[in-house]
Amino acid sequence: MSAVTLDRVSVSAGPVHILRELDLEVAGGEWLALIGPNGAGKTTALRAVAGLVRHQGRVVIDGVPLERLGRRALARAVAMVPQSPVLPPALTVTQYVLLGRTPHLGYMGREGRSDRDLVAETLERLDAGHLAARQLGHLSGGERQRVVIARALVQRARIVLLDEPTSALDVGHQQEVLELVAALRRDERLTVLSAMHDLTLAGQFADRVVLLSGGRAVVAGPPREVLTAEAINTHYRASVRVLSDGERSVVVPTRREHGPANEPAQPVPVEAPAPIARRRASSLVVVNTGDGKGKSTAGFGIVMRAVARDWRVIVIQFIKSGRWKTGEEKVCRQLGVEWWSIGDGFTWESSDLSETELVARAAWDSAQAAIASGAYDLVLLDELTYPVNWGWLDADQVAAAVEGRPPRVNVVITGRDAPRRLLELADTATEMVKLRHAYDTGVIARRGIDF
Repeated sequence: MSAVTLDRVSVSAGPVHILRELDLEVAGGEWLALIGPNGAGKTTALRAVAGLVRHQGRVVIDGVPLERLGRRALARAVAMVPQSPVLPPALTVTQYVLLGRTPHLGYMGREGRSDRDLVAETLERLDAGHLAARQLGHLSGGERQRVVIARALVQRARIVLLDEPTSALDVGHQQEVLELVAALRRDERLTVLSAMHDLTLAGQFADRVVLLSGGRAVVAGPPREVLTAEAINTHYRASVRVLSDGERSVVVPTRREHGPANEPAQPVPVEAPAPIARRRASSLVVVNTGDGKGKSTAGFGIVMRAVARDWRVIVIQFIKSGRWKTGEEKVCRQLGVEWWSIGDGFTWESSDLSETELVARAAWDSAQAAIASGAYDLVLLDELTYPVNWGWLDADQVAAAVEGRPPRVNVVITGRDAPRRLLELADTATEMVKLRHAYDTGVIARRGIDF
């Protein structure tokens, strides 16, 4: 039986097609690697399986269509190790890995002894037990990868998605992480679907390889059949030699004597959008998500436009407060915007997560009342996705409240990793992508720029 099936799955961003009717099957217990040049659709395919991106076609998990799986059931079946995970520097390793148990807790449940024992056991198995009390900000690259994998494992999901699991690691740590995944797959009978840039590593560890190009699967099969010099030259425009290592393949780049191939690179086709019949909407829902900077800032930009139109506006912030008070608050208050900072700081800095959860729930009660009242033309729910993704607020209940709003109430939602349910109801959804962030290089967040 297939653990994962993609049936004619397509994903578009405006006029650009990212995935084009992709068909894919991953057998239970198999390791399948997605390869392909930048922009081929590897990460998008993983996100479609995880229910993180709107798509056409069917995604089936263990025989059950994705749309029939609730958020909790999906999290119990599928765990994802993202390429650039959010690692709050002040959170301890144990606190972070415990987040993987969220799908198994009740609505008001808290982690128990069995959850903590499982976390300790998993960390020991990953040779990371000595890191349990260490803060995430003090880990090396290899240690961080182990911790992120530990969080995925304590979900007890049968399917693990790996998005570039060896990015930013040296060759020793690359081998260490992938050998660890291979051992866990064997012992726990996991199904692994990975997106990989390193062709040699894909050839060494995967049972099968699928080469994506232009959003389509162009070659699929055992590594020795897919990783050929001809295929790599055609789709990567790279000069390589492919060496045989028994049943496995090793891809070695070779220098071109006369520079890049003489023929000009073919442009990526972009189809012109079909004409759309325009209509007026009484109100819109906007979702700003992604790991890049600017989600809240873009929301505040919409607030400024609304104020200029004499709209009545309310901003409800779910986590930012205190020393993280944003610079926009002063200006907005001066312009007559109703502003509620109901959060108690970033969740991972909380000294009492139970109290923080109660604060988040109270904030949502206030937000629901503001939306339902019909008294506001625009409601900005800033950083709403954090309490949703922590399991404190139910995405379906949030979506129902937004969908049932009075006709002229516009809603803007911001925050990382917006759940599929919120993306589905959005009229406009934008993903901010982080290319570089000063904080990652040790630069302290600066007032006037960062907040």
